[in-house]
Amino acid sequence: MFAKATKKFVDEIDPDGSLIPVFRVNESDNLKVLSLVIKQNPSWFWQQPKYIPTDFTLNDVVLGDTPISPDIVEASFLNYKHTRENNVSGGAQTEVGPGNLNIEGKGLFKLASSFGSLKKQEVDVQKLLNDCKDRCLDFQHCLLRQVMRRRRDVFALVKERIITTQTCTVTEEVQEGGSCSAFLGFNVPKKIQVSVKNGAVQYDSNLHVEIPAQTALAYSLMELNVRNTGQFEPCLMPDTYGYVEVDGLLQTNLTLLNSTPTKSPFQLLQEELDKLQVELKVLSGLPANTRLCLFQQITLLMKDKTAITSLGRALRNWLCGIKSDLSSLDQIPSLKEAAETTLELLSENEGDHAPVERDQELEPSALTATHVLISALEEMSQSALTVLESCCQPLTIQALHLL
Repeated sequence: MFAKATKKFVDEIDPDGSLIPVFRVNESDNLKVLSLVIKQNPSWFWQQPKYIPTDFTLNDVVLGDTPISPDIVEASFLNYKHTRENNVSGGAQTEVGPGNLNIEGKGLFKLASSFGSLKKQEVDVQKLLNDCKDRCLDFQHCLLRQVMRRRRDVFALVKERIITTQTCTVTEEVQEGGSCSAFLGFNVPKKIQVSVKNGAVQYDSNLHVEIPAQTALAYSLMELNVRNTGQFEPCLMPDTYGYVEVDGLLQTNLTLLNSTPTKSPFQLLQEELDKLQVELKVLSGLPANTRLCLFQQITLLMKDKTAITSLGRALRNWLCGIKSDLSSLDQIPSLKEAAETTLELLSENEGDHAPVERDQELEPSALTATHVLISALEEMSQSALTVLESCCQPLTIQALHLL
């Protein structure tokens, strides 16, 4: 719910800018100005970059005893309050033999975010450049060693962040109801609280979250150019990208980032799918029960884009040898259980998976194939996921298979 509110906040105030929404409240402490963030560049053309906050700041990973301490400029930003509400209703009536069947349904979704007065904290870039002159990164630091093993990862610094100044709230309210008269009944999925009386079914869910003061809602980054000598410099232009130099070679895939596609989206998609045929074929070799269970869990996760995002992050961490964290799903136990079950199924098939090295090509496996599928789902909107979920019924799949 917090992720939905911050994403909507960024979409409204900075739709084409550099702000990145914070997806978890507990990430806020790791997103102070000059904190280190790892940017994971996309593996496939349909992906967007991923950003991983770390527990470290720039001062933690530079050599020398003199701390880098540029000025932090703080200013009032804006006062934000937003409410999004959707109402849907419908009904149908038909004759069944000698009787009539009447069905009515209605639904209400409401997301209210009241962040109050917000402030912006921003680093003095000129002072930062002066402080960083002739300084070098400590390549023996464990974080740097781990990141430099991975080809698509680059370092970035938090340049600015938007924070709350007071306790604020995010409220999500969902109401669904339906009625059915005559002698036939129907089932309403996704029940939390249900009361049945005279053929009526009601579902209500209300969630209220308080967000403390000084919580980061959004941030922007400066990527770093890192030389193999340890020297580094921030990227100051919006169209420049960071890199990590290893043995005199730039290992980050800048071609993928900067090249302009000359082929149609369909041609690009077909070429990528052709390359992934071997990868995805691995899933067909799994036991039938494992395939069915994976399909059921992933279908369930499509109900909430946040769950898909959390599973995608967990899979990426697994590939990199980092412990999976599904705490963002603590408030949605059923979806957290589905994500955990997915990881357990893959673990039973994979066993221990060695961390991916910087130049290592991944061998096709159930883990990498599932990662491909989840990464594609991550880029879909919630409405698209809902439509796709509705197609994941046995009869629909059988019909598509016949086509």
